[in-house]
Amino acid sequence: MNSNETGELLFGTGGVPLSAESRSTEAGIERIAELGLGCMEVEFVQGVKMSPQVAACVGELAARKNVVLTAHG
Repeated sequence: MNSNETGELLFGTGGVPLSAESRSTEAGIERIAELGLGCMEVEFVQGVKMSPQVAACVGELAARKNVVLTAHG
């Protein structure tokens, strides 16, 4: 069960945290999990620049780390 299905309030960052190892979405998810946060907003402000293959990997990583993703466009 994802934490968003429990009705609890989730906290996270808008975009990759500044303290992440790199500016990649994957590094952001890893850092969110390390910080004990529950979600991260993926920023698509300048358009969606993520291939379907990368999106699938990002989704799998987020599921493994129990990080809920939202999108900003």
